Amino acid sequence: MSEPKNFLPPRIVLVGHPSSHPRAVAEKLQLSSAQVVELEGPVDIDTDISQSDLFVLVISAKTGVSAEMTSTWNIASEKQVPRIVIVNGLEMNETDFDDIVLIANRVLESAITPYLVLHDEIGEPVGLISLSDNQVRDYSSGVVTIYPADSELQSLVADFKEELEESTIEFDSSAFQAGLIVPALPFVASRNIGVAEFQAYLELVTKR
Repeated sequence: MSEPKNFLPPRIVLVGHPSSHPRAVAEKLQLSSAQVVELEGPVDIDTDISQSDLFVLVISAKTGVSAEMTSTWNIASEKQVPRIVIVNGLEMNETDFDDIVLIANRVLESAITPYLVLHDEIGEPVGLISLSDNQVRDYSSGVVTIYPADSELQSLVADFKEELEESTIEFDSSAFQAGLIVPALPFVASRNIGVAEFQAYLELVTKR
């Protein structure tokens, strides 16, 4: 079915340091209409972020958050533009998703973590657990398989699940679109981890 003639794609600004490969992330997420900005020096974005439908900040677990990324984030935050943090560079890295979220919470703003990363025997990311429903999203084959977490895993993530519930209890279902809550999502392109999870949030953004 074709889109209506008056359909306009959501206005997305995706930003990251070159080390986080923001253009490759945008391509993997199929954001062909997004404005992708690589931040190396002073902030210079040729669009009004406040008029965007979605602002995405890509953070590499290997290089962290730069001052330019923080400054650009603050523009979107002040205008309460819907915002998402994507964390990549998680493969073969001692810094994990949780570490980067802690840094983001300190230098950007508090983010929620709807998903935690699951690792294989050698420590590589192979899936996620959804804290909202305790469902494992197994990406070890590159294609997601979803099944309930066992009791041991549920016990391990119980504190994180409680923290998520406490941080979102006062908000309704439109809080993300209103820019009131900020999800942080892990992203591993080689296994498609984070792609469907991002798309679910993208669908919540009003298309203009």
